[in-house]
Amino acid sequence: MGSKEAKMTLAPTRTMFELKSTPVSSSRSVTRTLRLDEDVEAGIVEMAEREQFSFNLLANRSLRKLVEWEDKATKFGFIQVPTSLVEKVFSILTDEEARELGKEAGANTIPEMVLFWFKKFNPETVLKALEMIGSYGNAFRLQYTIDGETDTVVLKHDRGPRVSAFYGELVQSLFKPMGAKVETHETDGQIVATITRPLTGLASEHREAPLIPSFAGAKNGRGYKR
Repeated sequence: MGSKEAKMTLAPTRTMFELKSTPVSSSRSVTRTLRLDEDVEAGIVEMAEREQFSFNLLANRSLRKLVEWEDKATKFGFIQVPTSLVEKVFSILTDEEARELGKEAGANTIPEMVLFWFKKFNPETVLKALEMIGSYGNAFRLQYTIDGETDTVVLKHDRGPRVSAFYGELVQSLFKPMGAKVETHETDGQIVATITRPLTGLASEHREAPLIPSFAGAKNGRGYKR
């Protein structure tokens, strides 16, 4: 009996803990018991200590990204690529080619994503989608200011003038079909878009739609002004 016991190998134990969702305005918190592999738990603990966040916050943030982004983004072919590779690819393109890509993305790809995610296409859902692409996809950083009927969207990427040309055309193609007047200013590292929403006409249904993202995964207003 003793020799048999000596030959037995035990499977690595898994940590049991209770995960409580981070409270947000649009969802309720629930408590659920999960079983984690030890190396996963150790990694979350190390990240929590390094970033000075709670274990629960980091775990919940990762699960939210899985639900809000990864599950859906894969359906549209999103992949993670190094920033240096993106810069190199766009540096090969002409300014006209980069703008054509931006027009195509703004007229077809992004609207398809918006409708798939939110079931409706308006200024608010467009910026929700852009916020998710920028935040979860690490494509750019968004900031907003609101002044009456005029909204200013700042998209920072630091990846060169061809990328600015791409995003400039993308923003134009997204908002103009909604009846908005769009003016963009481009630099090598960012674009600034001034969007004047329509007061009357077919697109008047969007008049009161706020451009500040209000979805549960938004970054609690950090970097935003109102």
